Amino acid sequence: MDKVNYDVLVIGGGIAGVAAALETARSGLRTALVEKTILWGGLATSGLVPIYMPLCDGAGKQVTFGIAEELLRCSTKFGPGHVPAGWQDATQQEPDRRLPELYPAGNLDRRLAVIFHPATFVWALDRLLEESTVDLWLDTLACTPIMQGDAVIGVEVENKSGRSVVTASCVIDASGDADIAFRAGAPCEEHGSYPSYLYQYTSLALARKAASTNSAESLLMYRTAGTTEFEQGIQQGWRRYRATDGRDVTAFVMASRRIAREELASKQVTGSETSRENLYPAVLPTMAQFRMSRRIVGQETVCAEDRNRHCANAIGLAADCRTTRAVWEVPYGALVPQKVAGLLAAGRCVSAEGYAWHITRLIPAVALTGQVAGIAATIAVHNKTSPHLLDVRDVQQAAREKGFLLHMDDL
Repeated sequence: MDKVNYDVLVIGGGIAGVAAALETARSGLRTALVEKTILWGGLATSGLVPIYMPLCDGAGKQVTFGIAEELLRCSTKFGPGHVPAGWQDATQQEPDRRLPELYPAGNLDRRLAVIFHPATFVWALDRLLEESTVDLWLDTLACTPIMQGDAVIGVEVENKSGRSVVTASCVIDASGDADIAFRAGAPCEEHGSYPSYLYQYTSLALARKAASTNSAESLLMYRTAGTTEFEQGIQQGWRRYRATDGRDVTAFVMASRRIAREELASKQVTGSETSRENLYPAVLPTMAQFRMSRRIVGQETVCAEDRNRHCANAIGLAADCRTTRAVWEVPYGALVPQKVAGLLAAGRCVSAEGYAWHITRLIPAVALTGQVAGIAATIAVHNKTSPHLLDVRDVQQAAREKGFLLHMDDL
């Protein structure tokens, strides 16, 4: 097998992995980013979940900064979408009129949030990564962690060239499913998902709207089938599927697509503008849309009751997209798995439970934990130690220097 060594190896090219890789590469570390598909962005792009949830508390105060904000700003660089004007003042809004249809449960027109087009977001991520020194591995599957005692020192990966051994001083698991942490022996917990499907559709009516408004923005809209973002709309007879079980992944995808197909068919009337020729799916997700899967049991865990509570080890803030003035201080220990050294988790597989897991899996928190994992990895590599042995004050200081707010009192 081919062998290659880096300072940092990031597994998973979703938003968390991209944020982590950008952070370590910009800090001067030799960084590899391994992604099993050919698109960066994970659920945001391949999964067709095109809503960059709020970086603010809904009361005019931004709470999440750094690469999370950089990615929000670049998500619309090559396509439609905009931050609502006057988001800091709810009395002087220019609402995004697409929001009631795209996200009826929220008031994102009053938030520092944006609806982007997944394809153009991929291009924006391409450009950011091309401008960095990250060594990019697309269409590459992470297989088995390489252990030295209880420490992860690399991962075996496989692509069209065959299997390779990739070693690193620090490994970041941004797989979304804690694949590396779990296979390395770290304690993990799972959360099954009910059928869920978000896809783009188009119609003759949308084309007419685009022509009348002289804007192509409405040509593709989104429709949800199955459960919604926060597992609402569960119907009798549905069951939870496990994202870590091969057969369940297939069953989840087939069930979700069937529900979506039947839902759209119920709106298609032959001979009218809602016939199958005039109302049909335009783009389907190319990855299973599991929102919550497997996550590490960390040195610390973000809990629902931690809302608006002080956390001494906080490394950043994450806001609720559904309500205002609801903010979580995310502890560093949520990124650090138990019983395994040399490894950090980032993204939706950090340690969180209950409603707090719904917060940490959203794009702002995912980007936040990704960048913090990169910050911690940089400190660990420079000090030739494991992330679990770091003094959290060093991580906090580095985060502050990058403009992060760590505590509610900082707002």
